[in-house]
Amino acid sequence: MNRYESIFVINPELKEEKRKELIEKLKGIITSGGGKLLGLDEWGVRRLAYPIKGCEEGYYCFLNLEVSPSVIESLERSYRTIEEIIKYLSVRIEERKPKPKKVKPKRYRPRVQEYERRGGRERWRE
Repeated sequence: MNRYESIFVINPELKEEKRKELIEKLKGIITSGGGKLLGLDEWGVRRLAYPIKGCEEGYYCFLNLEVSPSVIESLERSYRTIEEIIKYLSVRIEERKPKPKKVKPKRYRPRVQEYERRGGRERWRE
């Protein structure tokens, strides 16, 4: 099972009880496929960057999921078929592995002579 984040935008003219039914339907798709809903954030009505399907505002919902890829396919299929959802996006979250730190090799500098520049003059010192 992989972790995913999914966000969808609902038409803001949809009544609250219909919106709750729609969200419950999507939760049912996730749980029926054997997935876990880790979090649901309803961000509320926000202005869109550009008009989509005649709407200038949208009701945003954010899902944090742990499901198999087949469940995400069925979830996105339902996003496409439900007319009240005007936009959606699902992204797989990969666990980051810590990168090993790069160690710079030390440069070899002979200490026989040391170069100094003082007052515009150059001189060598041993």
